[in-house]
Amino acid sequence: MFVAILSVLLSAFLAFYTWLRLRKYWRKGPPLPPGPRPHFLLGNLRDVPRGGYEWLALENLSKTYGSDIIHFQVLGRHIVSINSFKAANDLLDKKSGIYSDRPRLARVKQLLGWRWILVTMSYHEGFAAHRRLVQQSFQPNIVTSMHRPVMRREVHKLLGNLLTTPDDFRVHLKSMAGAIIMMVTYGYQVAPKDDPYVKLAEDANRSVESTTPGAHFVDFFPILQHLPALLFEFKRRALVTRKLAHELRNAPFQMVKERMAAGTALPSMVTSLLENEAASEATDAEELIKNCAAAAYSAGADTTAVTLTNFFLAMITHPQVQERARLELDEVVGRDRLPSFDDRPRLPYISCIVKELLRWKAVSPLGIPHCTTTDDIYQGMFIPKGTSVLANISAMLHDESMYADPDDFNPDRFVSGADGSEGAQDPSRIAFGFGRRICPGRFFADDTLWLAVANILHVFKIEKKKGPDGSVLEPSVTWASGAVSIPSPFACEIAPRLAEADNLIPSSE
Repeated sequence: MFVAILSVLLSAFLAFYTWLRLRKYWRKGPPLPPGPRPHFLLGNLRDVPRGGYEWLALENLSKTYGSDIIHFQVLGRHIVSINSFKAANDLLDKKSGIYSDRPRLARVKQLLGWRWILVTMSYHEGFAAHRRLVQQSFQPNIVTSMHRPVMRREVHKLLGNLLTTPDDFRVHLKSMAGAIIMMVTYGYQVAPKDDPYVKLAEDANRSVESTTPGAHFVDFFPILQHLPALLFEFKRRALVTRKLAHELRNAPFQMVKERMAAGTALPSMVTSLLENEAASEATDAEELIKNCAAAAYSAGADTTAVTLTNFFLAMITHPQVQERARLELDEVVGRDRLPSFDDRPRLPYISCIVKELLRWKAVSPLGIPHCTTTDDIYQGMFIPKGTSVLANISAMLHDESMYADPDDFNPDRFVSGADGSEGAQDPSRIAFGFGRRICPGRFFADDTLWLAVANILHVFKIEKKKGPDGSVLEPSVTWASGAVSIPSPFACEIAPRLAEADNLIPSSE
């Protein structure tokens, strides 16, 4: 009886609240961008793509309405999807001053406990101070001088793990990515297997699910977060997620502080920032450091592992790419050592493979929604203040006018011509985001991917798995929704291509 009464009252409140929101936008002036016709009260609630491959649905809607920008109005709030690089550059880059805030994201920030993380932080929540701290820790010169030795050590460990237990390649990729970011951020050496901090980051990131506006009612009606957990399952799940977010932020940071007190802490982003804390003008410097470290830890552990998982899929489905890469590696590196960063200028095809990895399967197909801080007019279309703006990164990276045959994995598209002509546009210009929200760890990520790809291709041959009867097992892979799009499991055959493989891989460093 209580639940029935509560449902009626809640429905009445939602209807009244929606009417108030809609009334505000009954206006004259430039039209809103094209999109599905809104329904009474609910608007486009049923039209906003959800449930999987939202980026493809938004791309198709863009083609249907013949517009780079698609508009939805959901329960009185505005959502815009940008589906071309030109529009993203015009708005998110050139007008970054008004397109770089974040929506309220009540579910992620308040309900799930992630309001401290840089990627979802609004301007008024201290974005500028957090961004400055993270950016200074991942500048190109810092990455080159301090972080590359860590990458080198962990990539070599990855090679050893692939040599001994190749079927566990996904586990090894997660371990490598986690080990690099944990050492850089906290000076912590992860365990060879089942490290608690690597698992913590994975569990916490998976618990967030989608950040797409319209995916969760709580984003439109934040009051729902106060409903009793005893009666609502979504609230009970959120309590578990809040605990994970709390541990992610606090546990590794506290570990560093204890080691610093004991004199056993290794150099890291956190130790460096804590040692300089006394010189900081911030009154809450320690909280700031804790937030920034956890943000780097969370993002770095996940995205790199997913990109390299996509790499293995690309290699088993495009063996000709491996063959060309090996010819370049053998010519430049030879067979008596492993590739290093010094070889990068002479290994352009490996760099093209990394670019194509970023383009082929976007790790974050829709990114994190931006939010407008004032009204704007773009090509005669009205974009209201407070609009949630989705950058359809996947659609931009599969734009046929920029990348021919976009579904094919083809690094050749980035090769410069013999006549001096340049290849296709570098996808990192899109894949790492836009404006003031561009990923501050993009140089770090690029270096990690390049070194891993070069070394894996130099040492191993990657092929489709064969069944007991010798038949080839064709991979059937799907990609999950969410802030990070994770491929479903698939099998592959990983074997040394060089007889000298055992001698090339350092046993320990």
